Amino acid sequence: MLEQRLAFDSVYLSDLTVGQYRNLLDLAQLAITRATIDALFPTLALRLHHALNCDVVTLGLYDSSVESIRLNVWKLGEAERICDCLPIHASVCGWAWKNQRSVLIQDLDVEPKLPVFLESLRKRGVRTYFVFPLTTTRHKLGAIGFGSFHIVPKTKETLEYLRHAAAIIAQLLDATSDGLSTRTDCFQTPSAVTPRLEPEPQDLDLRDSASRDEAFYGIVGNSAPLQELLRQVRTVAATDATVLLLGETGTGKDLVARAIHRLSPRAGNKFISVNCTAIPTELLESELFGHEKGAFTGAINRRVGRLELADGGTLLLDEVGDLSTVTQPKLLRVLQDKEFERLGSNRVIKVDVRLIAATNQDLHRSVAEGRFREDLFYRLNVFPIYVPPLRVRKSDIPALVRCFVSRYASEAKKSIVAIPAEAMDALLNWSWPGNIRELQNLVQRCVILTNSPVLRVSLGELRRDTKPSSGKMSQEAERELILQALKEAGGVMGGASGAASRLGMKRTTLYSKMKKLNINPVEFRD
Repeated sequence: MLEQRLAFDSVYLSDLTVGQYRNLLDLAQLAITRATIDALFPTLALRLHHALNCDVVTLGLYDSSVESIRLNVWKLGEAERICDCLPIHASVCGWAWKNQRSVLIQDLDVEPKLPVFLESLRKRGVRTYFVFPLTTTRHKLGAIGFGSFHIVPKTKETLEYLRHAAAIIAQLLDATSDGLSTRTDCFQTPSAVTPRLEPEPQDLDLRDSASRDEAFYGIVGNSAPLQELLRQVRTVAATDATVLLLGETGTGKDLVARAIHRLSPRAGNKFISVNCTAIPTELLESELFGHEKGAFTGAINRRVGRLELADGGTLLLDEVGDLSTVTQPKLLRVLQDKEFERLGSNRVIKVDVRLIAATNQDLHRSVAEGRFREDLFYRLNVFPIYVPPLRVRKSDIPALVRCFVSRYASEAKKSIVAIPAEAMDALLNWSWPGNIRELQNLVQRCVILTNSPVLRVSLGELRRDTKPSSGKMSQEAERELILQALKEAGGVMGGASGAASRLGMKRTTLYSKMKKLNINPVEFRD
């Protein structure tokens, strides 16, 4: 079983070089043949030194008995091993474990303030220090750090290699013992160790060191429309502006909202999500604003609403187009004055909340039909972001499929190492009316039905929409996409919510395509 789990982690490595791929396979084999940490890590450090010019390896594992990080450091060339027990907040490994985010410091020499442990690494000659959480589907174990005496570029290939190496080590640690307290017995501090390192009054702010993958966790792909979306997310995240996420159902608007929160100054506070459709209309007001005891029949206790819970953080109102006409003016007051009252109370409550709204409806039409307040719409529409449907970012489908196969195969404890070319071609040519959610559900179903190393895909439900892959979009399909984008943008071509942005292309490129396809944007203007 361990061999299967380790082998699975090195299946989908499209971003790695052949040499790095071989090194990971060697690492997996090394982990299988050396069942203890003391046997594995000296050899591991040597392998990493040759593969990546890595000179120091640190391993921090969480010990629940003392609520601390047991830290081991292996340094090449001097056969040196340092062991210590540090408070969680006093080590970078502890921060990475607690927050489940990587820490990437390319040059310790240019950091103005460093925690004591990082300062000790710098004094030992370490320049670059990359740390990754050690996490499996069963446990959050700790974190592993890779240090180099030279500056290591933060290339996509390097980080992907180290991330996969960390995943292999995590699987080994998870498989060698059933409990973390037993696992940490391997790390008893020897008699001769360095003094315990105490934290400095002000530690390094590690949030800004998080990798792109951590900030955009769950958002997979590299297509032009997706890159444009992420560019807009980075732009607005640093501000406190209200964001309106537009797009079809199943496109991942919730993930985009969470990415905005993670990249914002509010990242350390709560992210609260409310689905305006899932909660009955008569209960939604209480859910948002809270209520006092006796405010209505059944209100036997005071209830704190989602707005109060999100104070200092971010509140996502999903399916905001379904807000009742009774709730809309109260939400408008929150946006304008940052205040509200609980149901059954006259006491004004002040809140500091960053609001993100999401909808798959045409709010312009809802306003015209009188179902949505115009003043509320303009308050929500400060920074609109269009989340593209899967049919306009089909180049992301292979990566999404691999991601979902990896997740669900790991959960089912299956080893699935291949996806048939015919199946992938069918997936690429399907129209995906349910977008990423439909793809995710299909892959999960396929993993459940698969009992071999090759993913079993039921082509019957995709066959009617499948054509031989030509690698190019037909003129009819391209025309339909452009017409749809122009309709949704009201004939506007440029700007953050214009048709070009929605399609992930430059305005000049869109104009050229429209001229070729004889499309007039004036027809779509209000």
